[in-house]
Parts: sequence; C-alpha cells; structure tokens
Amino acid sequence: MYFSSMAKQELARILPQDSLKQKSELLAFIMMRGFFDQSKGLLFLLLEDLVIIKVVYFLFKKVFQYEVTIQTLYKTKKKKYYMVTISGTEELKEILEKFTLKVNSKGKLIPEYPSFKKNILLSEQFDPSSFLRGAFLAGGFVNDPERMYHLEISSLNRDEIKMIHRVLQKASFSAKISFWKKRWVAYIKKSEEIFEFLRFIGIQRALLNLQDIIARKDILNTVNRLVNCETANLDKTILSASRQLHCIDIVEKSIGFDNLTESLMEVIQARREHPYANIQELAAIVGGDISKSGIFHRLKKIEKLAEDCLSNGPFSIEE
Repeated sequence: MYFSSMAKQELARILPQDSLKQKSELLAFIMMRGFFDQSKGLLFLLLEDLVIIKVVYFLFKKVFQYEVTIQTLYKTKKKKYYMVTISGTEELKEILEKFTLKVNSKGKLIPEYPSFKKNILLSEQFDPSSFLRGAFLAGGFVNDPERMYHLEISSLNRDEIKMIHRVLQKASFSAKISFWKKRWVAYIKKSEEIFEFLRFIGIQRALLNLQDIIARKDILNTVNRLVNCETANLDKTILSASRQLHCIDIVEKSIGFDNLTESLMEVIQARREHPYANIQELAAIVGGDISKSGIFHRLKKIEKLAEDCLSNGPFSIEE
C-alpha cells in the first residue's frame, strides 16, 4: 500500500499544463468517479484523497472554467469521502457532449459508442498517457514490488475497464481483464511493463525506487539460480561418485585389481583418493593426455564390469 500511495501522491503533484492532456485526464476522472443525480440536476465525483481533489478541481477549472463545490461525507467514523459537485443544466450538457458520454440507469456516465470511439479514442483530441494517468489516480493500485509485481485499474463498470484495456493495448501494454470481488479489473503483471507504465504516465521518483527493487531482486534470483544449479550439480556428482565407488568394490571382490589394466587402475585409484571429485577434476588428477571423455569412458567400463560380475561371475578384462 505504501508504494501505491507514494506513486499516486507524486503523480497528483504533477499538474498538466497542456489543454489536450487536461481534457484526457479529466475524462478518466468523470468516467470512473462521476455520478449523475437526475432528481437534483447535478454531477458529482466521489474521491478519497485531498491531494487528488486538488487535481480534479484544477482540471475542471482549466477545461470548463467551472467552479466546483467540495463536501465531506463520512461513510464510517474513520472512513470519509470528498464529493466534488457540478450543477447547472447547461454545464452538465456541455460535459456530456464534450466527452461523448451518456448516463445509464444507475446514474453512471459511460461512453456512447460508436460515436465515443470515433470522436475521442481515434481522434487527435485524446492523449492516452494522460487518460491512463487519470484512470490510475481514480481507480489504480500497484503492489509493493518487494512482495510481488502487480498493477491494476479497477471499476464496478465493465465498459470503463474495456475502454481502459483498449487504451492500454493501443499503448503496447499486454494488459488483461478479470472480475474479482465484484469489480472489473484491467491488470499488468510483468515487472518491465509496470515500470514502463509508470514511466508512461509521468512518474519519476517512485520509478527509481521500483528500478532499484527490480535490479536487486533480479540479482538475488540470479544468485539463487546459480546456487541451486551448483547444488544440483554437486548432488549429481556425489550420487555418481557413490555408484562408481560401489562398482569399484564389486570389481575388487569379484575380479581383483591384478586382472585390470593400468589405465583402469589409474582411474580407480584417483576415484578412491578423491571420492567427490567431478570428472574434470579426475582428469586433472590422473594427468597425462587423458581428457574428460577418457575418464568418463573408463568409469563406464568399470560400471559395466561390475554389472557383468553380478550377472555372470568373475572374469578378467583386456583393454
């Protein structure tokens, strides 16, 4: 929660100065947090953070030159909301027409397809990064990267999430949609895409923090993989060495070392003196021109000889 809050607080302090960006960001707030009360003839947005309230106030002032009223609502003794209200028939009509929105049966402002897609999403009068920035501030969350990589934007309305998902895909993010705890969610799981999304919407300080965490976790994962690989190789070496020592004991009891060639005896002596050495180390111990494949070939001969001893009885070997 701390990382998500830190990212939003930083983002809310970066107020867009370009009119296109202001409009696109305000659209996200109105869609995701806006409700239309027909009986009272007013539009209101429910928000939870005073810093974000300042962003919405600023955007309405810049895009429509409207004065908005702000009220505090208490859901419980500890939980409170801030209600940003816009009233006036002409003002509400202008907002709906400017953003190509309509009011559904529940009072939510939703896109009016296909005109919305034609007039907003596919026009030059829409800035994807600013829209996603507003959507993240209005309904986004990013997990503490120390725990897991997960960024989402959620809403009770499926059409809103479908639009957000479409914008994410258009911006080359491989986002997915799911339904979780009665809410629709567009989410990203990959660390590199979360990093790119935060960069895309304009976050900087929290991004550096995320970059440090990703780099540190990648190093730790690499070290763990190397350790696990080394442990697996060591286990394999010990298992092979134990089997080879057992085969050497069988050959000694069944045939006797006097019946073996000098080259096999060199490997047997090296293995007994260095029971946990790998094949490359055994080749260095035996010395001469023998290679790893040569050591491997002789050890296999000893194992085969032991198997034959158990199956057929003792015999001598010529190399």
